[in-house]
Amino acid sequence: MIKCNVCGYDNPLGRVHCIQCGSKIDLSKVVPPNRATGARGEVVVTRRGGTGGRTHILRAIWKVVDLIILAALGIGIVLMWREPAVRDILLDAPQAVAAQAKLDTLAQSAQSGKPATVELSEAEINSYLNHPASPRRLRYAEDTPGATFQARLAKYQIQLEGGNQFTIIGVGEIRVSKSVKRVILRLDGSLVDTPGGRRMKFNHAYVGELPLHKLPAGQPIVDWFAEFFFRFQTLDAEWKLIKGARDVQLAAGKAVVAVGPAAVTPAAGAPAAGR
Repeated sequence: MIKCNVCGYDNPLGRVHCIQCGSKIDLSKVVPPNRATGARGEVVVTRRGGTGGRTHILRAIWKVVDLIILAALGIGIVLMWREPAVRDILLDAPQAVAAQAKLDTLAQSAQSGKPATVELSEAEINSYLNHPASPRRLRYAEDTPGATFQARLAKYQIQLEGGNQFTIIGVGEIRVSKSVKRVILRLDGSLVDTPGGRRMKFNHAYVGELPLHKLPAGQPIVDWFAEFFFRFQTLDAEWKLIKGARDVQLAAGKAVVAVGPAAVTPAAGAPAAGR
């Protein structure tokens, strides 16, 4: 409604002249609903709920939080995209066959209860995992003909360090049309003996150069990452053999695995058997 400035009659919105007295309504003196006049006739601006200033501060804070999140995502994507140096281990078909023979020896000795110790080199282990002629080569995702975009794991290798430490590396590929970008996935861990048996303990995980273990709730992320990318059911038999071995020692570039009972060394001065 618009109040007439002469007689005070409430006129409908849109009227130019007052219905009651016919005077022209002075529209410049009409006060909008969200304004009120003070004691001297000045216009006083009011805010609904009286929290306009607080709302403005909260909006500013949320904008800052949004910028921080976007910056963190941008840094994370850049680190994931960066490709760290990888020491490619050469593959060889005879070494894949040699690894198979050594694993067969361990399995037979473990089944018969006879002691046996074998040494597996990095090249033998990785040839066993990757070489096309390997009897137990892991199978990775194949290209889909005609696909514009696809992501796959193209290679997998184990690097053996001293002190029972190891590094597992997966080379992923992201293909967009004919362009290919490599993404390096990495896990650092160790073999540990626990009351429940030998197990793998993963400490660090990386996608490119992004350290997943340093993110909030880092260890659950590392465990999920290990389970999702670096566990192969086709190697269950090999892992069961390693897990049940009497002793496993990882040195630089090699693994020494012993199964069966430990050999008994005669005490000094004891008579030899059969005498």
